[in-house]
Amino acid sequence: MRNMHIVLGCVHAPFHNAKMMDGVVKLINKYKDQLAGFHLIGDFLDLNSLSAHDVGRSPINIDGDPINLTWEYRESNKLLNKFDRVLPKQVKKYFIYGNHEDRFFRHLATIDQSKYGDELTSPTRGLKLKERGYKVYEDYKNDYYYIGKHLQIFHGYYHGVTPAKQTLDKLKVSCMFAHSHRANIHYQNDMIAFNIGWGGDKTQPVFNYAPRPMKDAWINGFGVVFTDKKGGYHGQVVTAYDGNFYFNGKEY
Repeated sequence: MRNMHIVLGCVHAPFHNAKMMDGVVKLINKYKDQLAGFHLIGDFLDLNSLSAHDVGRSPINIDGDPINLTWEYRESNKLLNKFDRVLPKQVKKYFIYGNHEDRFFRHLATIDQSKYGDELTSPTRGLKLKERGYKVYEDYKNDYYYIGKHLQIFHGYYHGVTPAKQTLDKLKVSCMFAHSHRANIHYQNDMIAFNIGWGGDKTQPVFNYAPRPMKDAWINGFGVVFTDKKGGYHGQVVTAYDGNFYFNGKEY
């Protein structure tokens, strides 16, 4: 029975935790016969090259080369290629924009950049998402969907220490999200909010905007959800340390 879903948020490719992502690839390969869905729920891309915070500054250099949009798309496609090589054809794939993908729309909305038209490549086109078979949601502030009948999936809205509680207090629906780079779970009666952590590498220079105490609170992790025959869900947050994580008793 295909009833397993893997949910990744805030990967910030190509500045992702490569060791953790290699572990996720191995996990997909091991459970591919059970896998029903693969979900990238926002900020898969960092899009540092379109950041409004860096306007007028020299681009960050990686291995001596300046970051640009072409390079970010090319390197991020390499990670999607790794996933695609092990994902079965039957698996449904979802991609929700996050606030970092939304940098494309915010950049395009400025007067000068709006003159580029379709020549400025969107994340959907740059990552070949539709060709790869992803169902794409581009309105990160409003878009959501469900795993099963009861677990709502979206990018996330809150930062701080308790985003799971904040989200559940506001929405009053079981949900799974990312956005805060933290990992926590909050229960309220029969509802649960899963804040699944992030998939980035905090040692990368693009994250130097954050002070050490903030980055120390960021937790690498992702979500796993199983659905039952009635449409119910059974979720968990899998956390990674130094790029390693355990699932079902096995280290990845």
